Amino acid sequence: MTASVCVLLAALLPFHVGGYRPSFLVLRRFVRTLLRVLRVEVVCPEAARLAAFSGFVFPNHVSYLDILVLLSVTPVSFLAKDEVRRMPFIGWIAKAIGCVFVERTDKASRQAARHTLSRISYHPPIVIYPEGQRGPGTELLPFRYGAFEIVMDVGAAFLPCAITYSHLDAAIWYRDEGIGKALQRLARFKGPVVADITLLEPVLPAPGASPVQLSEMTHERLTAVWREHQKE
Repeated sequence: MTASVCVLLAALLPFHVGGYRPSFLVLRRFVRTLLRVLRVEVVCPEAARLAAFSGFVFPNHVSYLDILVLLSVTPVSFLAKDEVRRMPFIGWIAKAIGCVFVERTDKASRQAARHTLSRISYHPPIVIYPEGQRGPGTELLPFRYGAFEIVMDVGAAFLPCAITYSHLDAAIWYRDEGIGKALQRLARFKGPVVADITLLEPVLPAPGASPVQLSEMTHERLTAVWREHQKE
């Protein structure tokens, strides 16, 4: 509750700090504190490249921690499901940092979201999970074409990134369980969980490129990096 209020108040400030809304910086401080409490350590060797990137970030998605891990490194915004906007506290924070909301089953909502994305700044970068949902942790789900259609429509670059965890059994959030159970599993784990963010090369789609081919190419490249880190 306190964090939500601080982020909301910071969002009202009429100036930027280091090029960012004050709400981003307040949220990042809170997120870093929360991750320390949860004993999650974040490793991102190319944090400066992520912070400087202007465009869309396409990570894999397996845990509620994915969002916190990215926010702890640099300010980012998200393309989020419309139901997030209605969540107490979380929805307030999402709006304060400029998230764009979409109801996936509503064509008009999807069109409105794309229109919004075509008019806003891409720095801080905007995160879209191309899997469209949390994966099982054993493989990356097929990527949806919509994310790639968006970057082509707006003419922006996208940056694939792999998020892996040293102890996935503690960090994962299974699709058939509530967030409370997932948090309890992490709390019971003895020892830190290391979250690693690996950046691939950015991609600027050529005019007339195929979203299907872009999706398949990105899935193949991200899967290779993800599997390599899973072996470590």
